[in-house]
Amino acid sequence: MFRRILLFAFAISCAIFVLPSLLAQTSRPTQTPLSKQASSSVGACSALEPCPEVASGMIQSALGASPLEENLRYLTDTIGGRVTGTPAAHRAALWAVEAFRHAGVSDVHTEEFTVPVSWSEGHTQIEVLSPEPFPVRLVSIGWSPPTPESGITADIVDVGAGDDAGFAKAGLTVKGAIVLIHSNLLESWDDLMNEYKVGGGIVIRAANSGAVAILWMSTRPNLLLYRHNDSVQGELERMPQAVVAREDAERMARFIASGQRIRVHLDMPNRVGGPVESQNVMAEIRGRENPDEFVLLGAHLDSWELGTGALDNGCNVAMVIDAARVIHASGLVPRRSIRFALFTGEEQGMLGSWAYAKAHRAELDRMIAAIVFDSGIGAVTGFSLSRKDILPAVRDALQPVQSLGVKEFTLDSDIDTDNFDFLLEGVPTLVASQEPANYMLNYHASSDTLDKVDITVLKRHVAIAAITAYALADRQARIGPRQSRAEIEHLMKETGLDENMKAEEMWPLWEKGYRGRQP
Repeated sequence: MFRRILLFAFAISCAIFVLPSLLAQTSRPTQTPLSKQASSSVGACSALEPCPEVASGMIQSALGASPLEENLRYLTDTIGGRVTGTPAAHRAALWAVEAFRHAGVSDVHTEEFTVPVSWSEGHTQIEVLSPEPFPVRLVSIGWSPPTPESGITADIVDVGAGDDAGFAKAGLTVKGAIVLIHSNLLESWDDLMNEYKVGGGIVIRAANSGAVAILWMSTRPNLLLYRHNDSVQGELERMPQAVVAREDAERMARFIASGQRIRVHLDMPNRVGGPVESQNVMAEIRGRENPDEFVLLGAHLDSWELGTGALDNGCNVAMVIDAARVIHASGLVPRRSIRFALFTGEEQGMLGSWAYAKAHRAELDRMIAAIVFDSGIGAVTGFSLSRKDILPAVRDALQPVQSLGVKEFTLDSDIDTDNFDFLLEGVPTLVASQEPANYMLNYHASSDTLDKVDITVLKRHVAIAAITAYALADRQARIGPRQSRAEIEHLMKETGLDENMKAEEMWPLWEKGYRGRQP
């Protein structure tokens, strides 16, 4: 899910590949071997003592003319929203394979994994039967089960914030009713984290109290709708749930507060199917000395489909592809390999990165770090590391990007994006810390479209990502070892990650060995 000079004249590359006909090509360009001279020149350029010319060249390449904007336009405008397991998501994976190849990376492939349940929204609607009709705008949350074929006719019961006190106050009126959950406006990263942290508990209270459905008040103003889900393994939610436009939800709440009974008919005929295949897209630049050791640079390719997934996370998909182009075009080969990953299933519980971590568990002792971008277009101020032991080495390695504003390194740990399963496996992770910018208002919403992306800033992020991945891969020593399970559990307690996992119902997956380093 979710973190963050000069502009050269933008010119679309002559190697543009977004024309649909190119998706049908069967012949692939081969990567020109790098000269021995280029390889040997890198040998003296260690990230322990960074060569300014290496960073300078990559910055110039990132900020100059590139296919970055046209790639993002094609992904968002032409392919559009990319819900995991849908034809659009599959089309995006095929496109991404071609994108990496046109960036000069010849070692590209997809890796399949299974999503337990396929899902798409039907025609969600609600009719107010009493006290008098008025329009209510709403959308189903992701992976919500459908209502019964005839819909649900029930009273709306206001349970406030959905905490224990709210349900206690409503008492027995909740049984057989649709509960309305209030929310605060989403304004900060803490607000967003709390939204996910409390969601699972609210669903459990609603189910235990006998509610038949949940209506969540939108955290955005101006009738803006968005889509979330609370399930953590791609499973269906416990009961039908929808997000209601904030103004409509407040109108219902005012009727109830005045003592009037609100009765509605809710029809949410979501389409639910069996297991479905999804794909991660992987590309690799092989290292010159230790090619079996690798740094991973990743973002998630899937998105919700009310908008076109530009901020979350199309801009970072295009950024990862362009970072691969910048590194390849430099002619420099790092000591270790760099793998570029576009994961799917992130919105349903980081399913793609979880599948990758499981499938490649035998290689994780040789994994140097996972670098993940997942927070739109806000300025990158540094990285969240979780681990104290890697802080000195990361600071040292990333000196070349200090001039781009990358100076802050935090030790917080959250369950919010595709670094999660690598952290649980003991691999060092770096999650880009970004300013909120316009992310909160448009997060998962119908307004998440290409016009929200500042291409000038995104090019700067390309430079940061390319240099960060190269510096960690070329560094003479690793930034830190893979942690043991005991060390990971200590880290969880130290950062509060264990409590977050319990709140979001992920702790049993760790305890039983389904996720993370094996007992």
